[in-house]
Amino acid sequence: MTEPADHMPEREALAAEYVLGTLPLPDRLAAEALIDSDPAFAALVLAWQNRLAPLDGEFAPVEPPAELYQRLERRLFPAKSHSPRRLGWLFGALSGLAVAVLAAIVLLPALPPIAPITATLTGEGQALTMSASYDSRAGELTVTRTGGPAAETGKDYELWVIPEGQAPISVGIVRDAALTVPLAALPPGATLAITLEAEGGSPTGAPQGPLLVAAIISEK
Repeated sequence: MTEPADHMPEREALAAEYVLGTLPLPDRLAAEALIDSDPAFAALVLAWQNRLAPLDGEFAPVEPPAELYQRLERRLFPAKSHSPRRLGWLFGALSGLAVAVLAAIVLLPALPPIAPITATLTGEGQALTMSASYDSRAGELTVTRTGGPAAETGKDYELWVIPEGQAPISVGIVRDAALTVPLAALPPGATLAITLEAEGGSPTGAPQGPLLVAAIISEK
């Protein structure tokens, strides 16, 4: 039986969280430096990779549907607001940034006792990555910037939840520290989206800046 993370030695827990992808960016960079300089720690990471590798075969890859961009467009604004002016930010994001939605977050009960379900959100052609981790024991989903630059001066990365058929709901600002939201705010079929907004978030309560990364939340 695998030992819970809060009872593990610190280095063992760090190796496990590195493999799971749940570390904040500074801790992840520190772990990568430790892998390069400490063979014993590198061996711990390899052991965790081998331990968790069988989980990869338990779930079929999730292919984004062909109509995904259209679904995102409908969810980011209600049908009555589909005007060129309101949707200009989304069209610019899709064409100018070639945003790729690479992962659907699968909400499953955590595999005892270690297992938050994780997904990495990335945008095509940019270094920014976001890690999403669902912990069924706590009933929380955490989104953390795990790679790429911080938002430029005067800007912030804003997280949105778009329930099916509803307008986007601002959840908060994702900085280096993880942003945690209750699962009740993330029903299956909703969309998670990250946009680049003015510092402190969109002043209008609706997305104004470019769409960077997104994921459809699905349940199997």
